[in-house]
Amino acid sequence: MSKITLLHNDDEVLDPADPGLRERGSLKVDGHERGTWEAHRDGRWTAQLDGAPIEAASREALIAQIETRVA
Repeated sequence: MSKITLLHNDDEVLDPADPGLRERGSLKVDGHERGTWEAHRDGRWTAQLDGAPIEAASREALIAQIETRVA
C-alpha cells in the first residue's frame, strides 16, 4: 500500500478571492510530489492527482480514493 501524505501549505497561499477555500496543500505519494489538495468550507475535499480531479466528503475519504488510484 502506498503512503499518501496531504501536506498543509502556509495559509498565505490561499486566494482571498475564493472565500470557500479553507486550506490547501501538496499531495505526496510515497514521498514524491504528485499533485495538490484543497479543503472547502462546504465540507468537500478535492485533489488533483497527476492532473486528474478527485472529490470526496472528508479527508479520510479523499486519501482512500487516492490510494485506489495509485494501487
